[in-house]
Amino acid sequence: MPPNALESPFFRPNTDFQLFGNQHLVMIALTLGLAFGISFLVKNRLSKPQQLSIGRAMTLVMAVAVIGWIGIRMAMWEFDYKTDLPFDICNIVALSLPFLMWQPNPRIHEVLYFWIFAGTMQAVLTPHLFEGFPHFTFVKYWTVHGGLVVFAVYATVVYGIRPTWKSLWRSFILLQVYVAALFCINLVLDSNYAYLMRKPPVASALDYLGDYPWYLVSSEVVALVMFVMVLLPLLFKKKDNCRQSPTSVK
Repeated sequence: MPPNALESPFFRPNTDFQLFGNQHLVMIALTLGLAFGISFLVKNRLSKPQQLSIGRAMTLVMAVAVIGWIGIRMAMWEFDYKTDLPFDICNIVALSLPFLMWQPNPRIHEVLYFWIFAGTMQAVLTPHLFEGFPHFTFVKYWTVHGGLVVFAVYATVVYGIRPTWKSLWRSFILLQVYVAALFCINLVLDSNYAYLMRKPPVASALDYLGDYPWYLVSSEVVALVMFVMVLLPLLFKKKDNCRQSPTSVK
C-alpha cells in the first residue's frame, strides 16, 4: 500500500466513536430507516425479478465488505489471526449470504432471522468499535452489522418468509453447534471470537450477565428469550391476518 494512502482519513486510526454518541445514534437510525424504508418501497413498487436482484446485491455488498476489510488489514501489515479472521457470527453470515440466499431459501432465512435480530441487533446497539467515520473499520462494521439487519427485514417483508416455533428451536440448536465449534477454535488459536473466552474490552450487554464463565450460561438463556421475543410480532401479525380474512372475503 502506498505510504501516502495511510494519511487518508479512511486509513488513519482514530478513536472518534462513542457508545450512543452522535455517530452511533445516526447509524442506528440509518439502519432502521433503510431496513423498513427499502423493504416496503421495494415490496410495493418493484417486480419479483427486481426484488431478487436487490436482495442479491445486498448479500454481495456485505461479503465484499468483510473480504475488503481483511485485505486492507493484510496490506497494512496489521492482520492478526487472533482477532481478524471472519469467525464471529456476523462475519460468517455476511460471507455466506451470497451462497445461502442467492435464491431465497425459507429454511435458511428462518435460522438467520433469529441470529440476526437476537444477535446482530445487540452489535448495533452496543458495538465493540473504537474507530469513527470515515475509518475503514467503521465503514465495514456498519456495512456488515447494519446490512444484516436491513437484509433480515428485507427477506421477511419482500420475500414473505415467516419463521415458526420449529424454526426457533432449529436456530437455537444450530447456534449451539456454532458456539461449540468456535470454542474449540478459540482454544487452538488462543483467541476470543464471539467473546467465548472473556468479555469485550468495551461496555456491552455481557456486563450484566455475570463473570466468566457464568455469563456464557446467562447468554444462552438470554438468547432463547430474545429468540422468542423476535418471533412474537410475526405470530401476532399472523393471528391478526387470520381474524381479518373472513371480512376480506365478504
